[in-house]
Amino acid sequence: MMELPEALAIARQMNDKLAGKTVQSGNCGNSPHKWAFYSRPREDYARILPGKRVGTASASGSLVAVPLEPGFALLLGDGGLRILLHGAEDESPHRCQLILRFEDATCLTVSVQGWGFLHLVTDAEAADRFAGHGLSPLAEQFTYERFKEMVEGYERADKDSVKYLLISAGLISGIGNGHLQDVLFRAKLHPRRKVADITGRERRALFRAIRRTISEAARLGGRDTERGLHGEPGGYRPILDSRMKGEPCPECGAAIEKISYLGGSCYLCPSCQT
Repeated sequence: MMELPEALAIARQMNDKLAGKTVQSGNCGNSPHKWAFYSRPREDYARILPGKRVGTASASGSLVAVPLEPGFALLLGDGGLRILLHGAEDESPHRCQLILRFEDATCLTVSVQGWGFLHLVTDAEAADRFAGHGLSPLAEQFTYERFKEMVEGYERADKDSVKYLLISAGLISGIGNGHLQDVLFRAKLHPRRKVADITGRERRALFRAIRRTISEAARLGGRDTERGLHGEPGGYRPILDSRMKGEPCPECGAAIEKISYLGGSCYLCPSCQT
């Protein structure tokens, strides 16, 4: 699943390989998918995309915004997407949910893996979409004092867990279930811990864990279970993920456990994470 580090990596690669290219044709792919979410009727994609020039891509939360000048943008992400760039001689995937062919005979395909957004929007619609995002954990404004205010002012602190706070409350953008595992492991917090029960010391540890995990993953191009434009894996190997179930904790040696919580799997050390 694409989260902020992976979205940043894709945006950087797009700016290196796609910026300035002109779309020759585009459509909603060759394979309908129940969980591929479009913003317009299929025929609108085929009508609007030709002739658009690719601008400078950016990442916000788990979305990649690709300007299609003039006037439009593609918003890709918020789920599991495989975004690939194909050379003129390459064979494109047999199944995809979005395809853009460029005038230089290269093409970009987007395949949904699980679910995901493939929205073609106007510039104004894109601005509205990003206005609702929470604060990026990589932003200069994401300081400990700001984070402290978020936690102390959280109205549902007695009811909601730290997992909900980080990935569902809308206060912080770009952290999903993937990077959450390492954030909570480094902070030594159980995903079910109520926000109200977090001590001042734990809050500071949680802030440091967020900054460290997301910064390191972004620097390394995202997790090694996700792929870049050419199908290459990211360089960040998570401390905890499905590969660690039953394996010894890297700090205390206890067996890593898997639990299901808030619509996803969580991996944790039952000894370190209270």
